[in-house]
Amino acid sequence: MARVFLTGGTGFLGSHIAEALLAGKHSVVCSVRATSKTKWLDPLGVPTVEVDLSVDGAGRGPLAEALEGVDCVVHCAGVTSAPGIERFMEVNAEGTARLARAADGAGVSRFVLISSLASRGPDGAGGPTSPYGLSKLAGERRLAECRGGMTTAVLRPGGIYGPRDTGLLSLFKVAARGWTIVPGTDATVQPVHAGDAAAAATAAVSGPEPDEPLPVLGEDAVSWGDLGEMMREAVGGGRVVRLPRWLIRLGGLTGELTAPLTGGRPFMDRRRARDLAEHTWTSEITETTRRLGWRPRFSLRQGLAATAAWYREAGWI
Repeated sequence: MARVFLTGGTGFLGSHIAEALLAGKHSVVCSVRATSKTKWLDPLGVPTVEVDLSVDGAGRGPLAEALEGVDCVVHCAGVTSAPGIERFMEVNAEGTARLARAADGAGVSRFVLISSLASRGPDGAGGPTSPYGLSKLAGERRLAECRGGMTTAVLRPGGIYGPRDTGLLSLFKVAARGWTIVPGTDATVQPVHAGDAAAAATAAVSGPEPDEPLPVLGEDAVSWGDLGEMMREAVGGGRVVRLPRWLIRLGGLTGELTAPLTGGRPFMDRRRARDLAEHTWTSEITETTRRLGWRPRFSLRQGLAATAAWYREAGWI
């Protein structure tokens, strides 16, 4: 089994990856920042090391020392919202390059990058359509440039949901009060449960090197209307309300404008609003299955029900 250095392990998806790695009998150490909250890692007993990925890891700094004896890096850390493309690029692209150089210098043999389907862009777009997507694609390219002697695997999860997710929590809260709100569009989505995305990341730690980035999505591609019905069932009833595009866009703009006042990160910004209101996000996962020997375990209906049950048990809804 491999010794794995995991970034982003204190986050939603990263904590699921940490669990999956441990279940696969890998040895795991997680990077944290001085301000990181480790509540999802603490029950796992995972050792942590405080490093700053904004500083080049070359030489004998904390990052280089943390990578000693590591077989594989799983890079899950990044930003999904930022005030401008410069911040996206600094973290998602240059941060990946710094970590890759440090890992190669420390003799790491494998590097798994958790990218995003946004780096491919929505169906039919021919490329990313947002600063976030552009930065994730740049991160993939910077890894290719800085990989040195490492083998690499790039995974592109689509919309991720599941236990511990705060991104969709507000929708589940409203749905639990009887109003399941979804975009009133004909777009199709193909979400993936966090446990399934984590299983794909664990499968990528070993095995052959993929020739290209691999999409990681669930097997169910559904309309927003169908997803709304499944969410309604998961919370136990109510009505499905379909919002017009203009109202979703207005919600994105409002989220951005009010975020500085609340000091938090908005659930909805203009990028997310555009993704929800205008775009279809699907992909064939046959190549991912072939390369990694992985298949999603959760159907969308099962995954939403399990997520709602977790929210209730945790007292979140």
